[in-house]
Amino acid sequence: MLAPIYVNYPDKTFESFGFKSDKDHFFSFPKRKPLTNMEKLSIGIGTLAGTAIPMMQFCKKQKVPIWKLKYSEKEMILLSTGSISGGVAGGLLSDRKVEAKYKIHEGVFQFFNAIIPTLLIKPILKICENIKALNNMKAKAAALLCGIFGGMFAGAKISNKINGTTSPNNRRKVKFIDTIANIDVISGALIMAKFPFVGKLGVEKFLPLFYMWTGYESGKMR
Repeated sequence: MLAPIYVNYPDKTFESFGFKSDKDHFFSFPKRKPLTNMEKLSIGIGTLAGTAIPMMQFCKKQKVPIWKLKYSEKEMILLSTGSISGGVAGGLLSDRKVEAKYKIHEGVFQFFNAIIPTLLIKPILKICENIKALNNMKAKAAALLCGIFGGMFAGAKISNKINGTTSPNNRRKVKFIDTIANIDVISGALIMAKFPFVGKLGVEKFLPLFYMWTGYESGKMR
């Protein structure tokens, strides 16, 4: 179990939604000190390397250029793992004044925030395909969204257990910004479900960029 940390959240929230200011509110966001250009560069390089290395392996295995890669559950997991690891590593190298546990804990959280929902995609699709009433695009989309968001909260519990942040004053909760970060998982789910419009939009080509954003955000934690 990793050493526990406490992340401060500001009182300011999305008051336009009608919610009171509350540092533990779903719409609150982590307070982070501004990064220097060198720190941004280091995190960016780390994230890029962590994403590009597995993609090169995918190209070799599938024997296609990078823009024609196909992503299954395995590729999605490796991409998210690589981008988050690279982002955290870049952050650690550039920001040595901050204890490593802050970034590592956030990396653990983001890892499970991406992996658990991804692992739920296949079982959810399988259930939908075996139940006549659910074997349609609308039902699959609704089931996948429920599974992804449910998986995020399950991932938060697992990561808090590993990080040792289970008490009310240091527990890392799922925030609105974390749901945005899971655009990569949502995109991957649509690809695996073979929604007709996904192929027309070329979502697969942008999937690595979504994972890179998650990795970069992980490396920024301080």
